[in-house]
Amino acid sequence: MSTAPADAASQAASARARAARIEAMVFVGLLVVLSVAVLIATTTIREPPGSTGTLGARVVPYVVGGLLLLSSLAVLIQQLRGHFGASEAGEDVDLEHGTSWGSTGIVVLAFLSLIITIPWLGWPLGVVVLFTGASLALGAKRWWVSALIGLGLGAVTQFLFGTLLGLSMPVTGTLTSWIGL
Repeated sequence: MSTAPADAASQAASARARAARIEAMVFVGLLVVLSVAVLIATTTIREPPGSTGTLGARVVPYVVGGLLLLSSLAVLIQQLRGHFGASEAGEDVDLEHGTSWGSTGIVVLAFLSLIITIPWLGWPLGVVVLFTGASLALGAKRWWVSALIGLGLGAVTQFLFGTLLGLSMPVTGTLTSWIGL
């Protein structure tokens, strides 16, 4: 009785499992590096003098960076101890198809569009372009619904961060300065 095909299949499965573990550890390592970078970059945020009685602009980045660092270190320690999550059999992912690089590229371009849209259109309209582009790339059927949701998100984030927290977020840009907000 020949066991060569069974041995080859088990070796292939073992190699796939080892590669998945290495990928998971690299990803968590990148999260550790990202969280340290966030914490270091937060120290460069300038706060106006005399704002000692209020929450400053550094609070949220410190909290997010600290929580990200603690959680990624906890996961990394568990991985080093050999505890990896089991793959979900019920995921709604077709592993036979590759990555949709077109959709990925459109989402990246939607994020990069903020470089142009914020100075020219302002934050709320920049968010409209970002959200509409990303949602269409990910399969939204009606562009106008995406644009309305993006407008709502832009207005809410402008109000929360620009008005309530006092962060510098331009309401209008070069092309929309006639609005007078």
